[in-house]
Amino acid sequence: MNNPTATTIDRTIPPGFGRTNQAKACHRAPTYLFFANAMTLISPNTHSPLARTGGLYPLLIHLALALVFMVVILSAYLRLAGSGLGCMDWPECYAVIKTKAGGSGSLAAMHLVPAWATVVHRLTASALGIAVIGITLMSIQRRKHPEQPVLLPIMILVLTILLSLLGYKTPSPLLPWVTLCNLAGGMAMLALLWWLRQRSASPVMVNKAHPRGLRLGALIGIVIIFIQISLGAWVSANFAATACTDIPGCGGEPWTAVSLRESFDLTRTLAVMPNGKVVTGTAEKVIHMFHRGGALVVLIYIVWLCWRAARGDRLMRRTAVTLFVLVLLQPLLGVTTIAMNLPIIAVTAHNAIAALLLLSAVNLFHHLAPTGK
Repeated sequence: MNNPTATTIDRTIPPGFGRTNQAKACHRAPTYLFFANAMTLISPNTHSPLARTGGLYPLLIHLALALVFMVVILSAYLRLAGSGLGCMDWPECYAVIKTKAGGSGSLAAMHLVPAWATVVHRLTASALGIAVIGITLMSIQRRKHPEQPVLLPIMILVLTILLSLLGYKTPSPLLPWVTLCNLAGGMAMLALLWWLRQRSASPVMVNKAHPRGLRLGALIGIVIIFIQISLGAWVSANFAATACTDIPGCGGEPWTAVSLRESFDLTRTLAVMPNGKVVTGTAEKVIHMFHRGGALVVLIYIVWLCWRAARGDRLMRRTAVTLFVLVLLQPLLGVTTIAMNLPIIAVTAHNAIAALLLLSAVNLFHHLAPTGK
């Protein structure tokens, strides 16, 4: 005769618990079932790092995610406003540097930035640093658990420290590599925190019916999107936003080997005219057109990747639809900003969509990469 209690025990006791232990558990079935069902309601995956560390660890990860997204968007807004987007004498007031004693400089249009935005940015960045420290300490505390990542939180902490030092020690807008590292580093930190959240939340069992090579394709998609984001950061760092106002061309300016080398010289220092205006020329046109070309590459590749992912299960199709919508919205927003003479709200939204596009690509790769043993 079947024992319904034993059957229920067999369904709820984790694999590997052992038949001997299961037989003993039958004598205390009501107590065991109560706690098993309670833990299932609290967290569907009671063996995940998020569940093991209680409520504080997931809270810190979600808080850090929200804070780093705010920092990325606020940083973009402060940079754009300070460079002159939205100024009264547009475009003459764009890319004007106020030189200080000692050769350093600052963005002359920084007075256009609302005081509250600067204060909120600093407070948010400080809170983010505290949250990352907390995540790292809790990860080290739980390091004996096999599924608890430790190296990734440490990498995020190191990146946070480097970005803080970079912003504090080298704030000059005449060094494009500083702006590139700040913007690209912020995006990388956002992606790493999202990856940490996804890998800690629940295990991933990859469906073998997914198209072959899709995981590698998703990884390549992440790399392509990040390169395109870096190209956008390089456009901002070199004040190349107004270098090409035609669509789709750029005034028929010829490209030479010299202009290509100058355009992507990470050690270059921007030249400034006596009135404080940053000198722009062929190099900035090349940078701008490379960003446009990168947008076309991202559009074609991600659309193809979404088509392949849509042939998978329901979760893959939902992820593919999100990625597809974002990759169509991004170039549309880019063209709109050029046609509308670069309104600061639209350009800031362009940065936000880029961040969401990167997170969606990371999410696709997460669903294709199994966790655990």
